[in-house]
Amino acid sequence: MDNPEFKEDSVREEIVVPIIKGLGYGVGKPYQIIRSRNLLHPFVSIGSKRQPIYIVPDYLFEVNDRAAWIMDAKAPSEVLVKSKNVEQAYSYAIHSEVRANYFALCNGHEFVLYSISQIDPILQFPLQAISLYWGDLQRILKPETIFNNEQQKLAKDLGLHLKRLGFDQFENIFFPAVPLTNIGQIDPEMYSTSGCVTNDGEKYVVTFDFDALTFQQLKGRIPDVAFNDLSKREPGPRKSIAFPNRAFVVHIDCRVGDKLEENADEIFQPLIVNRFI
Repeated sequence: MDNPEFKEDSVREEIVVPIIKGLGYGVGKPYQIIRSRNLLHPFVSIGSKRQPIYIVPDYLFEVNDRAAWIMDAKAPSEVLVKSKNVEQAYSYAIHSEVRANYFALCNGHEFVLYSISQIDPILQFPLQAISLYWGDLQRILKPETIFNNEQQKLAKDLGLHLKRLGFDQFENIFFPAVPLTNIGQIDPEMYSTSGCVTNDGEKYVVTFDFDALTFQQLKGRIPDVAFNDLSKREPGPRKSIAFPNRAFVVHIDCRVGDKLEENADEIFQPLIVNRFI
């Protein structure tokens, strides 16, 4: 690994190929390896913005003609966590012509596996320890089991999606005509609303969090009785109000939050409301 001649192509041939063959993938169907597939439309769409795809991963794996996961080999000097390599591989995996649930990166030193529904790796280990992690790799990536994983049953989170694409660098992201169907009190002195959006044919759950000062901007935009009730902070369970018969539409200026939230079922990344327009 310290040999300067051991580069990305060496990682592919000497390290990656034995792994993917050991998992049961080959050149023919039904568990097929497709090398360096170009996209007909090399961008992903976020509303009216087109985000270009900068990489063509080394391997796309199909199970019964359905994209299951992708893998990109990197040079030993490349970083595989919290880097552009992760953003680029993610943008390819979620593309409408691919729609793979997993993507992996390997630089010869380390193997890192991601799910598109989570921000952190679901598996990360040094290659010297692969024998200790081989059972986990098989459990998730074997052709016979890859579409049975429980993680795929969770709704995709828009905040995680935007962060993976690098939109956490923007201070202002605009959502026009957002229907408010529910508002809940959360701690500390925060409120939250959530809903579902469709982008490029994919459905995502989105959570908007906002503080008490921003909540005041909803006065006159939601019913007075709901506004007054939510303004009160009382001991006991936090209040939540739904509007089952009518949605109150607002325009939202927001940013991707810094904090991951977690409940019993999922991990998600709220968007923080800068203002209601």
